[in-house]
Amino acid sequence: MYKRILVPLDGSNAGEFVLPYAAEIAAKIGIELILVSVSEPTTDARDNLYRFYLERIAEQVEQQLEDWGAKGEAKVRIEVLVGSPANEILRYADERNVSLIAMASRGRTGQGPWLLGNIASKVLRATGKPVLLIRTPVDTATLKQRSLVKRILVPLDGSEVGEAALPYAVGLAKELGAELVLYRVLKHIVLVAAEGATMSSAMYEEEDKHRRASAMAYLEGVGKGVRGKGLSTSSALGSGAPADQIIDYAEANAIDLIAMSTHGRSGITRWVFGSVTDKVLHAGNTAVLTVRASKDTAG
Repeated sequence: MYKRILVPLDGSNAGEFVLPYAAEIAAKIGIELILVSVSEPTTDARDNLYRFYLERIAEQVEQQLEDWGAKGEAKVRIEVLVGSPANEILRYADERNVSLIAMASRGRTGQGPWLLGNIASKVLRATGKPVLLIRTPVDTATLKQRSLVKRILVPLDGSEVGEAALPYAVGLAKELGAELVLYRVLKHIVLVAAEGATMSSAMYEEEDKHRRASAMAYLEGVGKGVRGKGLSTSSALGSGAPADQIIDYAEANAIDLIAMSTHGRSGITRWVFGSVTDKVLHAGNTAVLTVRASKDTAG
């Protein structure tokens, strides 16, 4: 599932937040890591500047791979692309058939040839490939543990579309030795009687109990399949606004990565995955792996 990782860099410190995560994945799976920058089509001088920068970063990443105890196939490649940053990243990702695009969701600010945060948004909207987005740097103590991703949260809404990220989360968990936490958020409901009167608290509690039991049974069913692959899993329920609950749960329960579909179904009891994922990306600080549901599944 993961054979090649593409890491776009814009020369900023914030843009490099993604490197330890990309290095851990590449090292433990044993796959190629491609570092790219995009130069404006002006002079060779700028191209050389980017190449010098990438060569320096590549040396650091190669050392990180060694520190991680990289498998034999893990290696680093650099490429300087020329043109529109988002378009070039998307084109190169398709041509090289990369398995994962790993980016910082924040990058250069103010003046600069390209703003990584803006480019990340464009890439996320346009690509059909999984995208790993990192918002904050890894602290030194965590980095020394040589295990950045120990717990992966997988929010699910009960639909096939919502499960699009699950195989990719399972793949990472298997390679990284991480635990999967399956999570479902139930929105608050108001039950109304036939003539518009609010139902009693006892009726509400009974309905809520039924919904929670059904949701947990669904999570346990998914978890059983995952455990059959030899992985450690747990299940949890939340109640309220989905994005807020996902962010709060991740922060309160030592979640290192949230794996989410970028589309989902909407309706009376379902929540729209696209908008929820967008809010988690912008409001939370936990690393997020996004996976676009296929058109066949979404249909």
